[in-house]
Amino acid sequence: MNFAEAVDAAVQDARGKGIGTLSEKTLHLALKYYFAPDPETHERPVGGFIADAVTEDGVIEIQTRGLSRLKPKLDAFLPVCPVTVVHPVAEEKWLLRVDEAGELLSKRRSPKHENIYSAMREIYTLREYLLHPQFSVCICRLSLAEYIRGNDRRNRQKLDRMPLALKDTVRLHLPADYAALLPDDLPEQFTVRDLRALIGASEMHSGIFVNLLAKVGCLVPCGMRGRQKLWTRTDLSPK
Repeated sequence: MNFAEAVDAAVQDARGKGIGTLSEKTLHLALKYYFAPDPETHERPVGGFIADAVTEDGVIEIQTRGLSRLKPKLDAFLPVCPVTVVHPVAEEKWLLRVDEAGELLSKRRSPKHENIYSAMREIYTLREYLLHPQFSVCICRLSLAEYIRGNDRRNRQKLDRMPLALKDTVRLHLPADYAALLPDDLPEQFTVRDLRALIGASEMHSGIFVNLLAKVGCLVPCGMRGRQKLWTRTDLSPK
């Protein structure tokens, strides 16, 4: 099933089940169909919890935000099967304001956008699982439309997020997968600010990314440049 077909399946499923009642938004449901096309694999019990999907490759858990909330599930799932946490990032987002009847009132491109480096803030909350041999993260780089109702911030209601296109998926399992996210032109020794200048992320997200890479063994400190810590890559080649 390609991504457009997964979105269509999600829309049809939502109409039949009442998406508002289940609190399962279209983005979450579309990703579930994309990674687990057979609806018979959805919402299956594992270790006392309900997994989003259980396929021949293991458990699929879709989490759009708040990845730390998955910890109890991961503690139950990982001893018995592989787990892939699917995390979408909205690299392009359109804001569509609708009225009570669902009629479109306005459409504009959101000035806010995510990227694979801003996603590291969420992934870092699961740092104790990153080196588990049965744990993987799959980042989905998306374009999506967010439907909202109301004008001012106090009364604004987020209704749903509709995926428009899947740009790419990035699977993170081994330390080398995380190291591959470093830019090729990064100097041998670098600071967080050096990295930030190359990846275009905020200083906070760049710092979290460096800490995450250190956690999985991709980077080690190698001195100081003034008050800034210097980092260097580790050798991840097979011994």
